[in-house]
Amino acid sequence: MINDSIGIRSLAVSFGSIIRTNEYWLKKFPELIQPQKAKRVRLPQSSESTSSQNVLDIWSQAVAPYLSDPFRGNVERRIVNPDESSLTLEYRAAKDALDAAQLSPQEVDLMIVASLFPEHVGHGNAVYLGQQLGLHCPAWNLESTCSSALVALQNAHALIQIGAYRNALVVVSHIGSKTVDEEDTLSWSMGDGAGAFVVDALKPNQGILGTKIINTAATCGAYVHELVTNAQGQPCIRTRTGENVSTLAETSVDFVRTCCESAATAAGITLAEIDFFAFNTPTAWYANVCKQALGISAEQTINLYPRYANIGPVLPIANLYHAAHECKIRENSLVLVYTKGASATAAATVMRWGDVALGSVPTPPVSLPQEPVKIHLTEVQKISISREKLLAACPQEQRQMLETYLLGWLSHSLQLTVSQINQQQPLALLLDSLIGFLFKTQIENDLKVQVPIEKFFGENNLNHLIELLLNQLAVTNLITSNSIVVTDIEEREKLSL
Repeated sequence: MINDSIGIRSLAVSFGSIIRTNEYWLKKFPELIQPQKAKRVRLPQSSESTSSQNVLDIWSQAVAPYLSDPFRGNVERRIVNPDESSLTLEYRAAKDALDAAQLSPQEVDLMIVASLFPEHVGHGNAVYLGQQLGLHCPAWNLESTCSSALVALQNAHALIQIGAYRNALVVVSHIGSKTVDEEDTLSWSMGDGAGAFVVDALKPNQGILGTKIINTAATCGAYVHELVTNAQGQPCIRTRTGENVSTLAETSVDFVRTCCESAATAAGITLAEIDFFAFNTPTAWYANVCKQALGISAEQTINLYPRYANIGPVLPIANLYHAAHECKIRENSLVLVYTKGASATAAATVMRWGDVALGSVPTPPVSLPQEPVKIHLTEVQKISISREKLLAACPQEQRQMLETYLLGWLSHSLQLTVSQINQQQPLALLLDSLIGFLFKTQIENDLKVQVPIEKFFGENNLNHLIELLLNQLAVTNLITSNSIVVTDIEEREKLSL
């Protein structure tokens, strides 16, 4: 017999015992920190509806409050100490979830484990964790990057629904701090944690109502994971930002809308009926991106990024745990959980919350997250130029106009004088991936041309960028005009093509 009232019965989280603040990098790597002056302006109010807003505008507006913060909204991270590992965090979370559900190891029918970046290279922790917990049931590994928790939940729900198992224990971990070089600013955003939940039969009409999972192949290459040898001579995974990182922003709005709207339809409800939204929050501004994309209020979601940073697939579990602990979610609340895993899947699940038992409360933060300083997008965006104005100028004037425009944007955004910007210097020394993406967005919006994100990194400098834009504009002019422009622009067309 098919049981439709299946969902989360208990929930627990576990984190690395070290709370690392920004002071760690300020003392150890002061040269990495480049403070910027705050810009005190108001975000522009758009008269357009949320559904018609430009995808990149939504992302840019969500990012804007963090541009003046050199740490980009990072405040604290939970890091494993030398005696901790993904397995120890998983064990604590799993044991806590079983205790909260009043379930003994012998009563568990199935365990699904997703260990992102475990200590050993090869298969995951399922068999080792099952041994430590004293389980006698099947235990297997599953992985879908940051969507692993929801993919595991769907698998557990389906298997219980058809009667293959009575219940399932899902355990997820993320050990990000050991996969990044501390001198890479990506390390500022990486935290360590684990989460666990028991999936079981609930009261009638409670549990999973609808799910939608899609592939995120468009984001392949956003991060690069390489096998290296650590200081102890042991193999490990090293993570760095990839050349395709801009796709994380470019696909953010479409993915959240597609998954959430489809999951709500599958559940037979509308998004307007949802009481609470739990998003995975791999950046400080991601919850705001999702909030704006779906047109929901700030009270309907939670953002734990300042407290935990990026804890990958553990984020949705942590968000659900804290939302329930703070009574933002109550029994019979309609809850939507959304996750996006780079190079894997994006997923959304709608559930009617049950009487969910919670594990022990994590250690509180050592410092209160501060509100990001507001940045005025209007101030940045008024340094602009139109394609029409450029094309109306002679070739000699076009270069000067572009140079003035680009230098003005960089000067304003980086809080540098124009004389401090060396046009021969690689742009990578001036821009991090976030500023590079915003620079790209601004240029494309103003000039209506496409600029590959790699043109802002590597050895490319401002002069290279100007040449590329002149080439793009020349071709645009030739395509849209009946007249053939001579000499310099003809050569630019050949180069561009």
